[in-house]
Amino acid sequence: MKLFANWHRMLTLVIVSALFVSVMAAQNPYDKFRNKEYTNKGYMSEQDELKLAEQVHQELLKQMRLVDDRSINDYVNRLGQNLAARSERRNIPWKFYVVNDKTINAFATLGGRVYVHTGLISATTSEAQLASVIGHEIGHIVGRHGLENVKRANSMKTQGAVIGATILGAILGGQQGAEAGMALGSLVAGGFLMKHSREAEREADFLGLYNLKNANYNTGGMIEMFQMLQQVSKGGGGSLGSILASHPDPREREANTRTEISAYLQGTDRRGISNSNEFQRLKGLVPTAQTSTPARKTRPRP
Repeated sequence: MKLFANWHRMLTLVIVSALFVSVMAAQNPYDKFRNKEYTNKGYMSEQDELKLAEQVHQELLKQMRLVDDRSINDYVNRLGQNLAARSERRNIPWKFYVVNDKTINAFATLGGRVYVHTGLISATTSEAQLASVIGHEIGHIVGRHGLENVKRANSMKTQGAVIGATILGAILGGQQGAEAGMALGSLVAGGFLMKHSREAEREADFLGLYNLKNANYNTGGMIEMFQMLQQVSKGGGGSLGSILASHPDPREREANTRTEISAYLQGTDRRGISNSNEFQRLKGLVPTAQTSTPARKTRPRP
C-alpha cells in the first residue's frame, strides 16, 4: 500500500506539472509571433530603408556623441554581427555603434543600425546580459518596427503628409532632401522612429531570445537583464533614460521569457556562453560618464 501511495503521489505530480506547462503555454504571449514571416512587403523598399537609415544616422551624430575607442567599438560590433548573422534578417549591412551616455539604454532605427549606450555596458555583469539587449534591438529591425512607425505616420490625417514628405525628401536627396533634413532632425530628436508599441517590444524580446539562443548564449542572461532593470527601477529609474517608457514592466518581460524557455527552450538557461574575458576587459575601458556635451542631445526610445 505504501508503494502504491508513493507511486500515486508521483503520478499526480507528473500530471499537475504537465497541466501547469500546458496552461502556461496556452497563455504564452509570444505565440502570436511564432512562425511569422518578416519582409518589407507593405513598407518602403529595402533600398530606400537603407538610404533613410543613413540619413537618420547623420542626424543622430548631431545630437549625441559616439565612443571613439576602437577596442570598445570592435568588441560591440563583433558581438552584434554574431547575433545578427543568426537573426531572421541576415542579408543587410548591420552596423553597431557605442554612444557615450551614462544612461542604461540602447535603441535601433532602421536598416541594421543599432546603438548601445556606455551606461548599459557598465550596468551589465555578463556578456550574455549585454547580448540579450543587443539581440532585442536586432529584433526591432527584423520586425520592421521602425518601418511600421513610418507607415503609421503616413496614415495620420493631420501631420502624416508632412512626415511622409519629410521622409521621402530625405531619401531622394538634393534640395528637397536638404529641406527635409531639417524636419527629419526634429523627428529624430523626438524619438519618432524609435517609439514602439508595447506589443512591438514583446516581439523584439521574443526575437531577441532566439537570437541569443541561436548564437549559443545562455538565455538566462535575458532573465538576469530584466531582473537588473527591475532593481534599478525601484530606485527611481533615473539612470534608465527612456528605457521603461515604452517597454512592458520588467517583471512581465521576465515572466514571458521564463515561459518561453520552459515551453520551447528547456535547458538553454543552464548552458551556452555566459561571460568572457573580453567582456570583463571591456568594462574597464568604458567611460563611466559622458565626457563632453554635444550641441543637442536626444533620448531615443529603445
